[in-house]
Amino acid sequence: MKKLTLAFLLMIFCNGFVKAQIGIGTSSPNAKAALDVYSNSKGFLPPRLTYAEKIAITSPPAGLVLWCSNCGTNGELQVYNGTEWVNLIGATASLAVPTLASTTAASTIAGTTAISGGNVSNDGGSTITARGICWNTATNPTITNNKTTESGTTGSFTSNLTGLSVSTTYYVRSYATNGTGTAYGAEISFVTSSASVGDPYQGGVIAYILAVGDPGYIAGEQHGFVATTADKTAAIWGCSGTSITTSGAIGAGNANTTAIITTCTTAGIAAKVCADLVEGGYSDWYLPSRNELTKLYTNKTSIGGFANAVYLSSTHSNLTAAIVRDFTLNGGGETEQSKATAYKFRPVRSF
Repeated sequence: MKKLTLAFLLMIFCNGFVKAQIGIGTSSPNAKAALDVYSNSKGFLPPRLTYAEKIAITSPPAGLVLWCSNCGTNGELQVYNGTEWVNLIGATASLAVPTLASTTAASTIAGTTAISGGNVSNDGGSTITARGICWNTATNPTITNNKTTESGTTGSFTSNLTGLSVSTTYYVRSYATNGTGTAYGAEISFVTSSASVGDPYQGGVIAYILAVGDPGYIAGEQHGFVATTADKTAAIWGCSGTSITTSGAIGAGNANTTAIITTCTTAGIAAKVCADLVEGGYSDWYLPSRNELTKLYTNKTSIGGFANAVYLSSTHSNLTAAIVRDFTLNGGGETEQSKATAYKFRPVRSF
């Protein structure tokens, strides 16, 4: 069978040399054509090369035609005119987006950070203006999502991913941008580790992680609250003589804060300072409830930044007093103190 196939091919080539023309799909090729292809249902498909494969052709002959699969926006038919590659209207051929050889597997994965990177193997014919890593919690992340930007052009690079959420799956791709557009490397994924008290997170530091039995606890998920990294200037609870309904439960601090500032319009009170605070990119801070303040005291060493002082909670005690907690070295006791006396406080927010 192989001998018959070879003999058939030789006959075609010999026939072509004799007649100086070959017909495909026709028994009567045009006399002016060396190759005459006929079809009423199919087209001509030239060789398809990437930009990198095209420029690897040494000394291309004039008239060489190919389809550059990653040139321009959607690829481009190009011909070499003896001097340069041009498109079908004779203009200089479009260049390509960069080529990403890889996206580096994530390493040093923590609760809120990780390390990745990539390798730009070809610049597509124009200068790399940006490169880095993009990521999202959904597949196929782009530079419109979270991203890093690293210096350099082609070659390998490393990126530090920050601001991640704990126990979360992330999808990551390397990217590079030039004058033609942006290209992406292969997608990888990883899961951030669990959080610990004292970890930097969402504008502050993790102060407490909900446990079984806590309001808001969800099995298999991590939730809790973070505290600012430093105390705020001492302030009064406010509105002595006014009764305000609050709770001491974990998770109640936000509602307590809203109740306080809705009823008490005194300027500069601790609850108002918390509600108005914008820190670390977050604006949902509140004055901790009685039990939340207890967790701050229990974890004060890991959280850091506390003074040997008395701290306010958002829990009302009576018409003239609120619940506070002594954070001195030998203290930690909970007492009722005047709403008109200024005490230290530490804003918190839920996650």
